[in-house]
Amino acid sequence: MEEHEGFTVGLALVDAIPVIFFSLSMIIIATALAGSGIAFWIVLIGAILIVLSGLCKVLWKLFLGLKVGDIKILNKIFVPFMASGFMIAIVGAIVGTFTHVIHWGGVLKAIVSIPALIFFILGFCGMGVMGYVKSTNKREEFNKDAKKNWIAQCVNGFAQGMMFLGILFATK
Repeated sequence: MEEHEGFTVGLALVDAIPVIFFSLSMIIIATALAGSGIAFWIVLIGAILIVLSGLCKVLWKLFLGLKVGDIKILNKIFVPFMASGFMIAIVGAIVGTFTHVIHWGGVLKAIVSIPALIFFILGFCGMGVMGYVKSTNKREEFNKDAKKNWIAQCVNGFAQGMMFLGILFATK
């Protein structure tokens, strides 16, 4: 039996959906921070690393689906790129706070506005389900189980879609 049986081009395309939603969310946030100096650039670098991590995972699944082979590096750099990207983006938010670029009172007001709040709640619920699915499986086993990947990516696509809509409505 092939190690990654069931990993198809379709799975790779479904895996691209949350990456697209996250990218669109980051475009909105970057646009809101544009012209704010160093905070913008730090957040942008973090966002780029996060998107690259997602794209590497999509390419890994795409190559498996196309029977090109298991390009292990594309799967292995996912976590380090993702974690580094989020840490860098957080640093950007901290810099934005101290340079008075980000006004958290206004951000909170936008987040709790309706319908943005509903989408954020749904998005965080989706992320919670995604975290649960991943936490109940060993990483190596999860990376070889197409069915679990389908479930996780459908949930992740939903969660990222809801977060995108929350950000979209919060910035209107």
